Amino acid sequence: MNIVLFHPRGFDAARAGKRVFNLATVLPPLGLASIAAALRKAGHTVTLLDANLHATVPNDQWAQRIAGLAPAVVGFTATTSGFLDAYDVCRLVKGLSSNITTVFGGVHASWGGARLLEQFEAIDFIIAGEGEQAFVELVEGTSHSRIEGLHYRNGTACASGPPRTTLCAMDDLPFPAYDLLKGFPGKYVLPLFSYPRHPATSIISSRGCIYRCSYCDRSVFRKGFRWNSPEYTMELVRWLSADYGIRHVAFYDDLFTLNRARVARLCGLLRNARLGMTFNCIVRIGHIDLDLIRELKSAGCWMVNVGIESGDQAMLDSHKEGLRLEDIRRDIELLHAENLWVKGLFMMGFPGETEESVKKTMTFACSLPLKDANVTAFTPFPGAPVCKGIASKGDFEDDWSKMDCVNFVFVPREIGSRAALEKYYGEFLRTFYHRPFCRKAYRRMLFESPHSYWRLLKHAGAFLGYARRIGSDQG
Repeated sequence: MNIVLFHPRGFDAARAGKRVFNLATVLPPLGLASIAAALRKAGHTVTLLDANLHATVPNDQWAQRIAGLAPAVVGFTATTSGFLDAYDVCRLVKGLSSNITTVFGGVHASWGGARLLEQFEAIDFIIAGEGEQAFVELVEGTSHSRIEGLHYRNGTACASGPPRTTLCAMDDLPFPAYDLLKGFPGKYVLPLFSYPRHPATSIISSRGCIYRCSYCDRSVFRKGFRWNSPEYTMELVRWLSADYGIRHVAFYDDLFTLNRARVARLCGLLRNARLGMTFNCIVRIGHIDLDLIRELKSAGCWMVNVGIESGDQAMLDSHKEGLRLEDIRRDIELLHAENLWVKGLFMMGFPGETEESVKKTMTFACSLPLKDANVTAFTPFPGAPVCKGIASKGDFEDDWSKMDCVNFVFVPREIGSRAALEKYYGEFLRTFYHRPFCRKAYRRMLFESPHSYWRLLKHAGAFLGYARRIGSDQG
């Protein structure tokens, strides 16, 4: 069967040239690449189209290209911010060829399920949860009522198969179909200053998270944790190095260090392979210690991302399960002492957030040996626990297209205005990066991450424009 998988842009093409975030980071759509690999293994012909590589191409041209490939089935992934954009392409495809079957999956589709079918008539099927097995079963004719996680049309009504309980055996999955990503690896870039050498790419070697933070939508993998074996992961890294010349990988696992034995074994394999590869990973406070940090470092770990979110303990107690400020400081100082580049992940605008709590976060962030920070706008995604009753806790703009962790779609009533949040956002970044500690670190990065500086120069106008907007928010 001829199948097209489409990764939407997730924002208006007219604004594409002004979105500095898409210049700073373009990651491969690994979820679709994994489904593509599973479909190809089952004998199907698959084309994977990624609109993020061609951000200014309008949706009608994408629809024409998809229809021109004459697929029997088109699959769309859908984050919350990208859902309406994906649906626009879906609607246009149906207008060009009504006999094409359309399938939606991803986090937003997994949350919405049958209710999205009822509202968006151009969607034929929705797959909730893991997509590899369900998609293969769907295109190979398994009875709809027997496919776990499938939502479908039954005449004029919408129906659902049983919830997905049969999960993929992680090591049985083929490697993601990176080869179907046109322009891989050169056109895909990790966040600025998050890698020493290019080409670099991302890997996901585990699924799920055992924690239940208020702002996380766990509609796809639920509350569980599974992982690829160290041997499988090592072979994936070896393949990326040999076939694509990848020199650095970023593990985007939510809980990379949760299974200590797995990480230690993988580190040993990486050391022994002598590929000259470096890597990044995300670590959770409380799941690292000095011995493990040294294991990571000896295996080529270059940078770690640490989810901090807030410097106010009351905010953490309400929104981040099991995290204490003193533990954050302890672990970050350990990481820094072992000469790892440490990036803190923060969030601003939680329900209950006050100007005082924002200032506490800024002060706390600047007191830590962090060389980089990612500050996102708190976003109440529809499937997240915090979304229930969110409108009673502040001003909520329920616009899916703006739920990209960049726009402040929610303003807590304790702060009262979006302008105030944007002002503090700008102040946070200015204060953080103007520290002598950061300035010294980024002078070193001229030699440690030269490709990032090349990208900065290439897109200097866009980055300077963004910096000026942040500066004007400060004033």
